[in-house]
Amino acid sequence: HHICYHYVRGGVFPSNGQRMKKRAGGLSGRMMALRRAFDKSLRLSGVPDEKLKWHRLWVRRFYHFLPEKPLPLRKASDVRFFLDTLNSNGKLTPYQRDQASEALRILYQVVLACPWAREWPPRLVVSDGNTRNHRVVAHGPSPPPHPHEGTGAGGHIERLRKELRVRHYALRTEKVYVHWVGRFLAWRRDRPRGEETAVAVRSFLEDLAIRGKVAAATQRQALNAIAFHLHKVEGIPMGDIRDFTYARSPRHLPVVLSRPEMEGLLAVLPPSCLLPGGLLYGSGLRLMEALRLRVKDVDFDRSQITVRDGKGKKDRVTVLPERYRVPLEEHLGDVRDVHRRDLDLGFGSATFWPGLERKCPRAPREWPRQFVFPSSRLTVDPITRTARRHHLHHTALQRAVKEAAARAGIAKRVTCHTLRHTFATHLL
Repeated sequence: HHICYHYVRGGVFPSNGQRMKKRAGGLSGRMMALRRAFDKSLRLSGVPDEKLKWHRLWVRRFYHFLPEKPLPLRKASDVRFFLDTLNSNGKLTPYQRDQASEALRILYQVVLACPWAREWPPRLVVSDGNTRNHRVVAHGPSPPPHPHEGTGAGGHIERLRKELRVRHYALRTEKVYVHWVGRFLAWRRDRPRGEETAVAVRSFLEDLAIRGKVAAATQRQALNAIAFHLHKVEGIPMGDIRDFTYARSPRHLPVVLSRPEMEGLLAVLPPSCLLPGGLLYGSGLRLMEALRLRVKDVDFDRSQITVRDGKGKKDRVTVLPERYRVPLEEHLGDVRDVHRRDLDLGFGSATFWPGLERKCPRAPREWPRQFVFPSSRLTVDPITRTARRHHLHHTALQRAVKEAAARAGIAKRVTCHTLRHTFATHLL
């Protein structure tokens, strides 16, 4: 087991061509040692010789599923997530899914002897979708129950979700609205019965400002969520609430970087975030506009980028900076290789609009519809329950910009939106 653990760190079961390309010398020997150990364990487990190649294939697919994480360091949640992804693939038979599970069981129970693998299949760990690697695992059309749903507000919350989805609101907006409506309903339970709706809403918003000391934008967000729920879901007039206490809304001048500061920031951005960060500045994109770019939205011939469903649900056209033309073309070549590999493994779909997917079922798998900056791993769509490749998570770019500003010695509060302000200022 110790020998197998040592050899598995080098990789796992790539094809002969991949093995020779990756590293010349000792690595192929390590691969072969692990493969022999795995094959021996398969035979001892009663797997016929003609079935060995299929078990190797499933382990190889699991390796490519999370290529940045060595096999010995993977946890039960990684295995369960992979198996759940296979279950969502309608093209696989139950026999193939069982075969994949058995291959991983032998790898982790017999070869690597991982303690967590004694119970098989591993228990599913459900994520809230806000983790660093943006892993989302869902079991139904709705997210996990909201904390307030068990306190008498569940029917209100479920109707709110349905109304938001009928109107095609973003999933992030749904989460925010459910949060604020849930808090308001829980807070109102302790209020006097028969209290007017306007009085209750006004008191709740004032409580947020006075006791909660929230920012003005947070207070407005809560007001928008409650107003939507009362008007669109419950059909109750909210009444006049203009006299409530507003949270302080200080007027800040936007932070703008000088040209030397901007060059210093770009020089220390990590390679994985250099292109999206460069487009925030070079094209004046908002954070989510850059991350949601699809291949078809980049026009190299006309040196322009089309932003779809931007602020206010509007499209607009902006410039493609000449500085990033060649790096972006090379990057898309790498992305296309990843997409082809996904297709070979039975995946290849990007997250997509449900209504448009019903009209064009093949669209999510087409190359022009893929994200320019895809995630490094597949995710399970919380609504459709299918394995897809989402875009890079926003926290990765936010963290990279903040850390790059610190490394560049910039004594300003630098965020992703700072690069957009800098673009506008330098353009003027």
